[in-house]
Amino acid sequence: MTQITIRRLDQTVIDGLKKRAAAAGRSMEEEARTILSAAVLDEQLARQREWVERMTAKRKEIFGDQVFPDSSEEISKMREERSRYIAELTAPPAKK
Repeated sequence: MTQITIRRLDQTVIDGLKKRAAAAGRSMEEEARTILSAAVLDEQLARQREWVERMTAKRKEIFGDQVFPDSSEEISKMREERSRYIAELTAPPAKK
């Protein structure tokens, strides 16, 4: 894993980090890692949620409230047909 060094942190930040770490039963390093990870992951999650909202709005704009039928059964049939076809193509020739 990559390491970083953070210089020139205000002493109040360090003291606060020590208190948070102690309250959580973690080392200062682990607490800092937890805080940084949460900040980055929260931002990514917010962007993903925003994207989902935009796509949902676009779908509604294009299709309205139309509900599409479940196509999983049709897809299964197509896969079975393809498998049978491939099996026929790759089967050894029948003996006469």
